[in-house]
Amino acid sequence: MSLRDNRKRMLKTFFHYLRAVNAENIKEWKIELTYKPDFIRQFIEPFVYLFPYFLYGFALLGGRYSEHLRSITGISDMVAYTFIGYLFIGFLNTACWAMGFSLRKEQWFGTLETIFVAPVPRWVYVAGMALHSTCHQGLIMLIQAVVIATFFAIVLQMSGIFMALSIVLLMLLGLYGLGIIVAGLTIALKQWWVVSEALSTLIVVVTPIAYPLAVLPLVLRKMSMFLPTTYGIIGVRHFLLGEELVIGLPTIILRLFLILIVWLTFGMIVFLVMDRYGRKKGSLSIY
Repeated sequence: MSLRDNRKRMLKTFFHYLRAVNAENIKEWKIELTYKPDFIRQFIEPFVYLFPYFLYGFALLGGRYSEHLRSITGISDMVAYTFIGYLFIGFLNTACWAMGFSLRKEQWFGTLETIFVAPVPRWVYVAGMALHSTCHQGLIMLIQAVVIATFFAIVLQMSGIFMALSIVLLMLLGLYGLGIIVAGLTIALKQWWVVSEALSTLIVVVTPIAYPLAVLPLVLRKMSMFLPTTYGIIGVRHFLLGEELVIGLPTIILRLFLILIVWLTFGMIVFLVMDRYGRKKGSLSIY
């Protein structure tokens, strides 16, 4: 086979995988839109979880603005600071819950075996769930940003939006590795939520969502350096709110690249090992 034919074959395979990924994305949208009350609830729920953060802040600070917060981060607006951080919880849930839960849902529906015999690698299915979860969470994030920014009159530095989105993209790719790990463990462990609950809780604690890195104990601060959410949040806050960086921007970009490579590679290894384990034990169809 000539080099040209080989390239055509690879390109055809690539687009075949893309169609399969998009098919999974469309399937999930159709299922979600069938249950409209639950679909609407998913857009209201983030506000319900966000407002207690604001109320705690008002109660502790005695108002919206804090000079102490300004001295640590360069930002005095507690609402804007917390709001930007909280947005990332949704992307974390996308990795820890949505991607892992996707395989469990197919087990509930009784369709996992059918999907897994499709003429594409099994990781393509997880990629489809990642695409859907990202689009869904992105839509929720956009609506939440418009409503909160309008209601609280938050002024964002729109000149930094391109760099902020670039950092979010790198962070998401890293989180996909975590989601692939959880999805793989679901095949073997079934009770995927045990892993998701532990990981998401730990990451939320050590990620500077509602408080700066400076207030974390040294051990947790060191731990946060291995998480893409840490660099994603401080990078986005820097470009949209002007937060003072405790880590240089080139270092943030470099570490995000390294984390996404390590996490994606490790995630694929775990998924393939768990897939092989499930086939060997014959546990794929076992609920």
